[in-house]
Amino acid sequence: MTKGRASLSATVDEIIGYVQPWIISPGDTAEVKISSTRPSLQYRLVRLLQGLKVHNAPPVKKEVIEEGPKGQCSGRFQTAFPGSFGEVARWPQEMRLHPLEGIHVSLFFEPWKLDHEYIQTLVSNLDVKSATGFSLSIDIEQKLLILIGTGTRVESLTVPFSPRCQRWCSLDLQIDRQRVDLTIKHLPYHLEPAPDPAELRATLSEAANLNSPRTLLFAAEHDEITPSGAVHPKHFFNGRLDSPCLRSLGSRPRDLAIYDFSIGISTDEIIDTSGSGLNGRLVHAPTRAVRGHDYDHNLIGKSWEAATYGYGAIHFHEDDLDDADWETDFSFAVPSGLRSGAYAIEVEDTEGSVSDSIVFFVRPSALRSHARTAFVFSTFTYLAYANEHMYDDSKPTHISFPEGVQLLKSVNYERMVRRSDLGLSIYDIHSDGSGNVFSTSKRPILNLRPDYVHWGFERPREFSADLLMVGFLEEKLGDGYDILTDHDLDLYGPSVLASYDVVISGSHPEYPSLRSLDAYEGFAKLGGSIMYLGGNGFYWRSLIDRKRPWRMEVRRADVGARTHELPYGDRWHALECVQGGLWRSIGRSPNELFGIGSCASGKGPGRPFHPSTTSTTNPQFSWIWEGIDTKAMLGKAGLAGGASGDELDRVDYGIGSPLNTVLVARSERHDDHFMLFNEELIFPMIGTLGSTSEMVRSDIVYYDTNRNGAVFSVGSINWNNSLAWNNYSNDIAQMTKNVLRKVLSRAEEARTRK
Repeated sequence: MTKGRASLSATVDEIIGYVQPWIISPGDTAEVKISSTRPSLQYRLVRLLQGLKVHNAPPVKKEVIEEGPKGQCSGRFQTAFPGSFGEVARWPQEMRLHPLEGIHVSLFFEPWKLDHEYIQTLVSNLDVKSATGFSLSIDIEQKLLILIGTGTRVESLTVPFSPRCQRWCSLDLQIDRQRVDLTIKHLPYHLEPAPDPAELRATLSEAANLNSPRTLLFAAEHDEITPSGAVHPKHFFNGRLDSPCLRSLGSRPRDLAIYDFSIGISTDEIIDTSGSGLNGRLVHAPTRAVRGHDYDHNLIGKSWEAATYGYGAIHFHEDDLDDADWETDFSFAVPSGLRSGAYAIEVEDTEGSVSDSIVFFVRPSALRSHARTAFVFSTFTYLAYANEHMYDDSKPTHISFPEGVQLLKSVNYERMVRRSDLGLSIYDIHSDGSGNVFSTSKRPILNLRPDYVHWGFERPREFSADLLMVGFLEEKLGDGYDILTDHDLDLYGPSVLASYDVVISGSHPEYPSLRSLDAYEGFAKLGGSIMYLGGNGFYWRSLIDRKRPWRMEVRRADVGARTHELPYGDRWHALECVQGGLWRSIGRSPNELFGIGSCASGKGPGRPFHPSTTSTTNPQFSWIWEGIDTKAMLGKAGLAGGASGDELDRVDYGIGSPLNTVLVARSERHDDHFMLFNEELIFPMIGTLGSTSEMVRSDIVYYDTNRNGAVFSVGSINWNNSLAWNNYSNDIAQMTKNVLRKVLSRAEEARTRK
């Protein structure tokens, strides 16, 4: 392994892969990218019709698509190469210095990780083979390392300078033939004493040759080892760079390039304002819209779009990943008549001993008049949790519960642990301690599998739990429903829902965007009905990049159930200049539309619901309880105990629950594995656990909208885990069927009257 560059070896038999694009329309072409330790593979296309077999749940159901791709291909091991950097590709061609010219480099840098096993490069165009160019780095002894090529050798200079973590420095370097002058100054930080400046005055053995054939890199340097012809940088800088400027030295000094990182924050471009036109690109999505060297308290309350200074920095990380960039093993056209749904390319070695189900989604291709129901897969949530590392108790982001966590080490879990090259989730922090804000679908997502069982909750979660709802709809509606995704709602808005009477959410729709929320609300305003059959929904704001739809951004603030938070000033999204955080905190509580909002969570067994007298004694709501014993508790059984569990939502009229919201049922007496979310707490902060707080609960609610529609919400991630119990023969499945049947029939009656 080359230091500073991710590398893995094929030590364990495995097959993993991904499909691009992972959300696609019939007739379009998809590419399948596979890594395999086995030399010969076979594959086929299947439609996923139901979740997995756990305890008393029904087994996985799937349908082989005969007209879909099938065949054999060769297997080969593929790995990703994380690490973000900036590159100016035209530098070697455009910036040829005269032998009598030198270079002047200035920039600001803020290191975030100083205890490191390899050097971290700030800027470089060094080519070791030809001994040309230069690089500036922080070495493992926390000295400034300067490497300069002379054409015959690479000379090394070091400068002790006492760097401070998360404190800005200015750097000024001049290389003028044989003479080298360096000054590093520590910028003041409030009233904290700063170290003395560091200086170097040195003479090279011969004149520098700065005309390297290499491109100019920021936050990395070129690797001389290129297996299979691939070129990947190394020695990534973990920290922030601001305002790099490069000028020539000589009888006629001139600006070579002046980079203003505050321009084009929503893009992957870095802009040269010198007039030389040496714009560059960012690779692997480093974090923009962060506080720069000149950020101050006068910018509090101002976004990066409104500010005239203070946001000229980019935060680079050695573990950023935007595109695994694997080679394509085969492509296929999605059959034009394919139904919308969740699909998988099933790949196994020809001996049938190792396999993977590579999941992707197909959106509807045409209006189907008999499909009046749409189910929305929570693809934003899947991206947020993609390849998360909360199982790792060596990290401050690990899940912590009073009783601890017993790891269920499934095949999918082992692959997540093993494949450390496949990037981070929105729940992870970078190796330098900063919070990760981006996630990508251009990589294998190893917890997006039909047989995924969560390593801590020991039951289906996210996608595998949502497949349990697909199994229910298959049983009750046949082909009378369509499948959509969060991405579809974000891309097309309310129009994508216009042909449906009812829209059903996933079990954990935690990360809506503004556009996807507007789609739900617009649908309800047109008379559509919503069934929110999950928990912890519509909680954090997220953004999907329209130009790069594989990329998702989430900026966490200082409230909410979170594994990390961003400092003030860094909470405005880069893809669009909008404030991040909880929707509740920025003015759009989920209670307003869905009747309930997230309030608590816990790992312990779920609790059943107690039917409310209001709903069981009022004939107006008798249809909800058809076929259900109203004297008994509701949802006592499930894959995770009772139907109220995992993460919980409750009604709260103070933050927007409609006044006509009817309580259908309520959970009670959760144990102390459950606790309130911090945004629920107001001084005095006592009674926060399930046994001491009546606010730790799920509420099942119903209300009629003013457009002849309705909203039914259940307030529990566990709902689907009880829905599938006993092969969908239970009271939770009965209530779900009752509500679905009612809202569909009412919509049909309204059409008949028209």
